[in-house]
Amino acid sequence: MTLYSGILAAIVIGFLFFIARFFEEKAGQRTYYAVFVAPVCLFLLAAARYAFGNQDLVGDFWGDALLFGGGVSLVVLVNRLRRLMVGDR
Repeated sequence: MTLYSGILAAIVIGFLFFIARFFEEKAGQRTYYAVFVAPVCLFLLAAARYAFGNQDLVGDFWGDALLFGGGVSLVVLVNRLRRLMVGDR
């Protein structure tokens, strides 16, 4: 179940990747869409760590750190993309 949730998160972030790439091509503003690969990797590594480790869903320091890093990087990237797309200053 943990791997499935990680894969589902990767698919959703993949949609954000394609949205950012489309916006960069059409609007001509730099979105750094390739950086969206970093949260995908972090979430998948955390899911694999929990799936193949002998831990519950919480309590593994490195698994939690990977989830935290993926979440923080995703929030920063999505907020930047939102500001670019809606023209927020």
